Amino acid sequence: GKSCSHGFCLRVLGPFCRPRCFACGFWLLAMPKNLHLFGAHLQNVSRRIQVGFRKNQITRIVPVKSYGRPPSASSQMSLWHGDDFNYYSKVHPNNWNKRRKVTPSNYRKDFESEGLNSTIFNLRVTPSALYAMDDAGGFDNYILRTPPEELRSATGEKMRDVMYFYMANPEVKAWGLPWKVFLRKRSRQDPAYARYMHEAKKEASGRALAKQHSRFSPYYLPSQALMHPARQEFVEGSVQPNLNLWWREGPALEAAFRRRLGEAKSFERAHADHREPMGFRYGQTMGGGGRNNTCPRLRGKTHRFRFLRPY
Repeated sequence: GKSCSHGFCLRVLGPFCRPRCFACGFWLLAMPKNLHLFGAHLQNVSRRIQVGFRKNQITRIVPVKSYGRPPSASSQMSLWHGDDFNYYSKVHPNNWNKRRKVTPSNYRKDFESEGLNSTIFNLRVTPSALYAMDDAGGFDNYILRTPPEELRSATGEKMRDVMYFYMANPEVKAWGLPWKVFLRKRSRQDPAYARYMHEAKKEASGRALAKQHSRFSPYYLPSQALMHPARQEFVEGSVQPNLNLWWREGPALEAAFRRRLGEAKSFERAHADHREPMGFRYGQTMGGGGRNNTCPRLRGKTHRFRFLRPY
């Protein structure tokens, strides 16, 4: 460091202090090279400090909750606790300022909730939220006992309202419906009508989905015009089998049979095991399948295991 008239070395007493001589109390006017003391630019510093300043020096990132930035929309649809999108700057000696966006580490997890009487699938959480759940004693305690200024999530607030509603109405909780059925206040005021609407929409969605996917069914029943395609005649004297066309007994049975064949799926689609331990999970692979005619980077079987594991 520099020396005053007493010859003592000037040292930095702390991250928010200026250099000072221990003998005479002389304060150094030039700003030292300290991560906490730089603003957007290097101002009022000597040439020596500018030269010693690293070209891509990164300042310390201030947590989002510290300066009261409003939570992002992404954090409201998940449980990020104190994490959120943040920004930092890389400062160049020529006062170039490169602003970078930081996305918090988050991954999708499944949570079993007794308070909601259901399993919440693919809920995006951060390590900060998982640690807070451990401190609170579980998922339900975290939702019920964490104050809103620490929870920082509209989804968590809605879950808390549904938990209190289930506490006051255990007969509604026994229905075993998804928790989002009673997410709105008007649904909690008339739970019977909310249940009816949920069941009706669920049935209508199943019919629409079956109609949409009937074109891709692995099984089909040809129309009446195509029931006798060109084929080789049976050998003379051979026994001709009698076909059991049971679905022709009535028009209603035939219509139901055709509709059921349209809903058929292959074995892989009908019996997906992505809920099983160590099973395949969507969303953890290359988005869109990656580029064509290229070999993906070879990874070890433990690569990103913290994010890929299903528990």
